[in-house]
Amino acid sequence: MELRQLEYFREIADTGSINEAARRLNMSQPPLSYQIRQLEEELHVRLFERSRKGVALTEAGRLLYGRAVNLLDYARSTQLEVAKAGRKRVLRLGITPTTVATVMPYITAFTRKNPDINFEVYDGSTYTLYDYLLGGILEVSVARTPLRLDEIECAVLQTEPMIAVSSPKMQAESAASLHLPDLLDRPLILYRRYEKLILDAFHAQNLEPDVFCICDDARGAMLWAEAGLATAVFPRSMQSLCGGLRVQTLAEPALETQIVLIWKKGGRLSPVAQDFLDICLAP
Repeated sequence: MELRQLEYFREIADTGSINEAARRLNMSQPPLSYQIRQLEEELHVRLFERSRKGVALTEAGRLLYGRAVNLLDYARSTQLEVAKAGRKRVLRLGITPTTVATVMPYITAFTRKNPDINFEVYDGSTYTLYDYLLGGILEVSVARTPLRLDEIECAVLQTEPMIAVSSPKMQAESAASLHLPDLLDRPLILYRRYEKLILDAFHAQNLEPDVFCICDDARGAMLWAEAGLATAVFPRSMQSLCGGLRVQTLAEPALETQIVLIWKKGGRLSPVAQDFLDICLAP
């Protein structure tokens, strides 16, 4: 006995006509009659009394009808529940490569609270993720300052200083922390993302740095520093790229950057995104 046969059986019983049931089922009458004969042979009973006026259920047919309705309804509800379980909710989140370590504790806390939610993560620069956010591709993103705030809401996750990264081969001050005047005798590699911030900090103290290179690739800049060509200046969370290099903190408040959570201003967040935001911003 198959569910398909029970569906055919129920339709015939409901309409009282094999021809009408075939029309509703979008099939011809002979295959439908064949399926009912197969069902009757399998059960060794007659399910319908046939007459010129149509068909009527036998006593065995009436018993099967009640059971068939329950079985078909249960099968349908099971199908819907299984399909629903397979459609997990998704959080579309942007993360810049060097902020993963910062945001991971929040992601972990969110996942423990919401084990049914999957992630769709977009990697990219702050500017790329900013555009994704405004374009509706993302709901929430982790980003870095400086950035434009006119079209987004922003909440600070972490404030961090800049670091000076150089080869141990370079003859330079070995103190754990430095100030901008300590960098005047070093050629510098600046990450273009922070060029203006860094130069403004120097100029605010009437200092003129020796800018050896301005680059777009942080990892490439680290290779230049490793070769002893210059000292690279980056946010501290990029320290994971600095294996084997000398890392010194720049004790300059003007050079502090922030890792922030951003979302579109005036937009309505989904319940999933709002829950993630609440966890990140909880005291």
